[in-house]
Amino acid sequence: MNWFINMKVGTKLISIFVIGACAAGVIGALGMQSTWQIKSMASLMYERELIGLRHAADARVNMVTGGRAARGALLATDIQGRDHQMETAYKHFQLSRQALDEAVGTLVTDSEKRIATEASAAVSAYEAKLKELIALPSGEPDSPRNALAELLKEALPVATKAENMLTALLVQKQSNADALNHQTEAVYQRTFKLMIALTLSGILLGILAGALLARSLTRQLGGEPGDVARVANAIAQGNLATSIDTSKAVQGSIVQAISHMQASLRAVVGSVRNSSETIAAGSGQIAAGNTDLSQRTEQQAASLTQTAAAMEQLSATVTNNAGVAGQAAQLASSASVAASNGGQVVNDVVVTMAEINESSQKIYEIIGVIDSIAFQTNILALNAAVEAARAGEEGRGFAVVAGEVRSLAQKSAAAAKDIKTLISDSVQKVEAGRKMVDVAGATMQDVVNQVKRVNDLISDISIATTEQTSGLEQINTAVLQLSEVTQQNASLVQESAVAAASLNDQAQQLVVAVGAFKLGDDLVSALATASRAMPVAAPIASSNTEPTPAASKRRHLLPSAHKQEETEEWESF
Repeated sequence: MNWFINMKVGTKLISIFVIGACAAGVIGALGMQSTWQIKSMASLMYERELIGLRHAADARVNMVTGGRAARGALLATDIQGRDHQMETAYKHFQLSRQALDEAVGTLVTDSEKRIATEASAAVSAYEAKLKELIALPSGEPDSPRNALAELLKEALPVATKAENMLTALLVQKQSNADALNHQTEAVYQRTFKLMIALTLSGILLGILAGALLARSLTRQLGGEPGDVARVANAIAQGNLATSIDTSKAVQGSIVQAISHMQASLRAVVGSVRNSSETIAAGSGQIAAGNTDLSQRTEQQAASLTQTAAAMEQLSATVTNNAGVAGQAAQLASSASVAASNGGQVVNDVVVTMAEINESSQKIYEIIGVIDSIAFQTNILALNAAVEAARAGEEGRGFAVVAGEVRSLAQKSAAAAKDIKTLISDSVQKVEAGRKMVDVAGATMQDVVNQVKRVNDLISDISIATTEQTSGLEQINTAVLQLSEVTQQNASLVQESAVAAASLNDQAQQLVVAVGAFKLGDDLVSALATASRAMPVAAPIASSNTEPTPAASKRRHLLPSAHKQEETEEWESF
């Protein structure tokens, strides 16, 4: 039973209620199941037995009525009466077959189905036999008598068989209904007895669970609830010297726990009373140390402000140098572009001079060809003059023309020789100019390469200056942030001084508050002796002097939680 004793009170109460609810649920579920079973059996009795019984009865009644109408048709004296009786007979036989077919849908056992099949066959045979009798000729005087004789001889046994089969079907359905009724009564009796047994069991289980719960609660309390409330009120009023009777309390009861709590509270309150004075003295030392730290932090903040100003001036100077270096880089880049353009122009001049030299060579060759043509023309003119002189008087005119042609050829040859001399001189000068242009192009290319090197060096200087400027800006930003953090630290130190003063006041209030507890004479004497035996802390150093080793030791004696809080504040900044 330890598992039940160790359970919570709420869990115990809920367990009792759950047990009762489960018992009620079981009773209700069984009742619902039995009700559903009885309802199912009643529905089965109605849908299968009573409806089948009604259809079987309707089939028997309609068959008998149809037989009577057929006999009336046989005995009818006129055609209209006979036709009416025949129509009535056919109608009732059709209704009998329909009722029998509907009754077949409610049959379950093989015997019922066999009886229904035989009854349907008998009804059909009876109807067929009546139709044969009705179809006999009616003009003869003895036809009604013959028809009745045939009816009594052949149709009556068939009708008797059909009626007996239908009666047997009715008896079978009635027997099935009686059996279902007996089963329903048995289910009701069984359910009634079971619910009475479960109800009595639930009542006994509830009484047993209630007694067990009461015994468990009494053991957990360890006494009367009034005594527990009296001791708790005394502790709440600060009286820790109240006596508690734990003679009847078991291990782990509330009374025993309150007794242990009272003893622990006496020890804790005595320790707190003894430590409150020490806390007051320590808070005063903390306040003095915070004042010293505040002054040093303010001096550090002033130094960092001056450093930040100097860094701003240095940053401005480096920024100016970076601007000048950038301008020099731009000018060097422009000079490099101009030198490159000049070198390209010189290259173009070299190419042009080479083309001029080539053209001069071609002109020189053409002039040589013209000189050769003039020489040949002169020879031809000389030959023509010789031939004209031989011709005598007839060739005189031709000799004059040949002489003129020779004169022109000589002049042309002299002119071609002069032009050839001039062209040769021009070709030599063009060749000399081409060599000078080649030298100038090589020199210009060297100048372009030197300018590019100067441009690269100035670009490197500009990039380095820009990086220095960025680094100085970051250093300046870090110094400014450090200055801000130092100023914030100064504010935090001042707040800490105020907090230390407030802590001193609260420590005094704690001494007064703890004094309200009544601890008993023996415990008070022991605590007073322990308080006198504690050493007194050394006085705090002046805020205008360097911190002494004692002050440093006191700072190390601060609580670890306070150190952790200061560390988190520095990390947040």
